[in-house]
Amino acid sequence: MYVNRVKVPDVAIYPSKRMLPTVAFEFGYAEPYEQLREDVKLLLEGTGGGISKVIVIKLEPLVEGETEIQAGFVEMWCLEGGKAINEGARMVIFFNIVRRVYFANLKA
Repeated sequence: MYVNRVKVPDVAIYPSKRMLPTVAFEFGYAEPYEQLREDVKLLLEGTGGGISKVIVIKLEPLVEGETEIQAGFVEMWCLEGGKAINEGARMVIFFNIVRRVYFANLKA
């Protein structure tokens, strides 16, 4: 299924003398979540467990009128029984816009 396919992780941790990373990171902004999931499958299933974990960080794209990222999430994936699985609950990221506004008002 993954023969002759190449996927370079966005960021990876390579212990010395290893051909493959032990942990890979995939970041998504404009990239749809479904594409990130396909990338995770390719990295985990395509290496047959050579990569042990993939951490997905997805940021929600800005909409018109926004100037700062509002939210996102983090997921950790691993290989189990030859299939890529999500290891646990999705951790939602909320950026603290209120604090930034508060501190910005202190300078005024």
